[in-house]
Amino acid sequence: MKKNKKGAKKTPARVIYLVGEMTGGTISKITRASLAQFTQQELEVKKFFQVRSKELVEHIMAQAEADQALVAFSVIDPPLRDFLINEAQRRGIKAIDVIGDFILQLSIFLGEKPMAVPGRQYILDEDYYRRIEGINFAVNHDDGKMPKNLKLADLILVGLSRTSKTPLSTYLAHQGWKVANVPLHPDMDPPQELFQVDPKKVFGLVINVESLVKLREARLEQLGLESNAKYADPVVITDEIEWSESFFQENPQWCVMDISNKAIEESAASILTAFKAGRKPS
Repeated sequence: MKKNKKGAKKTPARVIYLVGEMTGGTISKITRASLAQFTQQELEVKKFFQVRSKELVEHIMAQAEADQALVAFSVIDPPLRDFLINEAQRRGIKAIDVIGDFILQLSIFLGEKPMAVPGRQYILDEDYYRRIEGINFAVNHDDGKMPKNLKLADLILVGLSRTSKTPLSTYLAHQGWKVANVPLHPDMDPPQELFQVDPKKVFGLVINVESLVKLREARLEQLGLESNAKYADPVVITDEIEWSESFFQENPQWCVMDISNKAIEESAASILTAFKAGRKPS
């Protein structure tokens, strides 16, 4: 059991087990989206994927019992799913059938028996491999990493801290685009490679002061830091925004987009529309 700085005991971290037959992409996304609605003070997520035998299920459930964990699972094969549910009941574990409950309701609604084929949504076609390549590229070229490879990107996002560069890169990557993002700051020189690529694929992201203050305050709170830090100071942020706007004016061949109060999906759609049309978004 952990202690805080004053020596007082803290409650042990809660544990969530994610169990799936395939790579776990779907259940991981659902879990991340769901956990975003909670404060997550002390939480550990343990992942067990490619689970296809009763022996492995039994081993995992024994660990879950010891951890007093909540088990969220995505197991389509009926015998294996039933075995997991029985193990959970036998050990007094709360288990959530993340995909199965939805499939059951769809079966009732459609009047059709489900195929029960694990991973059927992940047909290994050309689009699948393109998405995997895009995701790997976005991870490896996030926040200015590996600037020498900017020439290999389909799209390059440029902007101040907390202007949604990483979420946008990730969202676009899941659509099969190779996206890199480059951070801007008045005291930091952008990589020279940024000015050597096709300008049509460079998108500058701008945002209003109020939105950026809120985003940075939320980030500080997430990190457990004071919200009045210089990072979220409206005066400092105003100076940064004015500087970034001047920087983009010096590179008029780039497409500049205001993402203030826009959802990631909306901004991504605007970027793709502008990129495909070869013009700036309105």
